[in-house]
Parts: sequence; C-alpha cells; structure tokens
Amino acid sequence: MDRFLKYIDSASRISGVISSWFVVFQMLVTVAIVIERYFFGRGDDWSFELAWMFYSMVFLFAFTYTLVQKGHVRVDPIFKLYPLRMRAIVSSISYLFLLTVCGALVFYGIPFALTAWEIKECSWHTTVGAPVYPIKTMIPIAFGLLGLQGVAELIRSLSVVIKGKE
Repeated sequence: MDRFLKYIDSASRISGVISSWFVVFQMLVTVAIVIERYFFGRGDDWSFELAWMFYSMVFLFAFTYTLVQKGHVRVDPIFKLYPLRMRAIVSSISYLFLLTVCGALVFYGIPFALTAWEIKECSWHTTVGAPVYPIKTMIPIAFGLLGLQGVAELIRSLSVVIKGKE
C-alpha cells in the first residue's frame, strides 16, 4: 500500500512540475504582449488567448501539487488543539468532500471535453478563435489527479484514525 501511495505522490509532484512550466510559458507570452503593445503599438489576440490558457493550466495542475505538499489552507490554530485521532477524522471528512467534488468534475468534465472535441470548439472572446478543446480536456484530467491524491491522503488519514499514530 505504501508503494501505491508513493506512486500517487510522485504523480502529484509531476503535476507541480507541469504547473511550474506553464508559469514560465505564461510569463514569456506576457512579456511578448508587453513588447508588442509598447514597442510596436499593437496587440494580437493570439497572445491574449494563449496567456489565458496558460494561466488556466497553472492553477489546474497546481491544486494537486499543493495538496501533496500540504499547502492548502486550514484553520491551524484550532486544528492543532485537537488530539491526533480527531485531526485525522476531520481530515478524512474533508477528503471525502474533496473526492465528491473531484468526482463530479471528472464525471461532468469528460462529456464536456468530448463535446468540445466533437465540435472543435473555439474561443469567442477574440477574433482569432483559438481552440479551447485541449484546455477543456485538462479539466477532468487535473481534477482526476487531484482526486487521486485525495484518495492517498484519505488512506493516510484513515490509517491514523485506526492506528492512533502516523
């Protein structure tokens, strides 16, 4: 079981690497936008669309990495007052809620992405009409990864509830 959990953690850390690369890509596109507007007096729609898509990817893949790094917000001053088992119970309930949300987003996100691929959906925000179906595909993938990490964290929490120690 421990090997399985480490595999999930590893996949979640890779998600963080993916997210960090999209930060770099977004920064490069944003610099290109600034150069284009201030030095050439024009702005292209493609750069706006690309920056928006990269920004979306940063957050979609950072969620999972943040969970594996224990970086999500908790009310720590109150949470730390609980005994270890009670903290594990509260965490387990929280992870069950997370799994419900992730399950719904994957369940509804897959048909959402498939429809976008079928119609080759493009953005209507700009005249370029950049394809958005690859980004819509990332929604169920990213929340599937987040749900998988949630399962790993739930298993760890339940282990503490049962054993009484980490």
